[in-house]
Amino acid sequence: MKILRVLNTNAVVSTDPHGQEIIITGAGIGFKKKKGEELDKSLVEKIYCLKSREDNYRLQEVIREISEKYLEIAGKVVASAREAGLKIRDALYVTLTDHINSAVERYQSGISLKNMMRHEIRKFYPQEYKLGQKAIGWIENMTGIDLGDDEAAFIAMHIISSEFETNEVSDVQKITGLMNAIIKIVKMHFKIEFNEDSVSYQRFLTHLKFFSARVMDGEVYQDSMEEIYRAMVAQNRRAYTGVEKVDQFIRKQYGYKLSIDEELYLLIHIKRILDEQQS
Repeated sequence: MKILRVLNTNAVVSTDPHGQEIIITGAGIGFKKKKGEELDKSLVEKIYCLKSREDNYRLQEVIREISEKYLEIAGKVVASAREAGLKIRDALYVTLTDHINSAVERYQSGISLKNMMRHEIRKFYPQEYKLGQKAIGWIENMTGIDLGDDEAAFIAMHIISSEFETNEVSDVQKITGLMNAIIKIVKMHFKIEFNEDSVSYQRFLTHLKFFSARVMDGEVYQDSMEEIYRAMVAQNRRAYTGVEKVDQFIRKQYGYKLSIDEELYLLIHIKRILDEQQS
């Protein structure tokens, strides 16, 4: 295995058997090495293979400027997220490595950022927030620096951005704001308190997460279930009044008209929650 380029003392680029570029890290693996030289396999610690050429190139540029130890933490987050069933894009390696480096630098400069959405992130994205907390622990073990719960929420927002196929954390703020508004509408309309530990509530949150992302993108979901929709509406008039409230709010605030399919899925989740309340 030959070195294609040296990124820094501890990171180089090579190719896999299919000719795809891979990033290899290890203590001293790039020390006094040049392009075309044979790689010392005994020094290999981690191998990163990103599917997208663009993401691969961007990550190489980041590693030229940033310690590869932050890439190791980002790699743990990606692996843990995928093990938890989250659909994470490879771009998270890039954005999270860069973010962790910036967060550590801010801490060392005495700058502490408050995450104004920490409560909502912890409430609406419990899996991602727990991963953010794990990352804070890994960073502390590696650097001795505890970045705290606000930073755990910022890391969670990067994970969520990766799920939504966007690299903009500001999009997560907009999506979370819409989720919060819908939950308040349902809560006030039916005069109920949610059991936030229930399976039905967690499923509702998961649905709202991706539904809200589609609203922000202006992407209408269609799956042609009109017959089922009409039957469900007829059988569940009370639950459907909540769907109508949400539809009116979204149409007014975002100029987005819910499709039959989106109304159906929203109706199913609201019905589950109401049934749970009754039982």
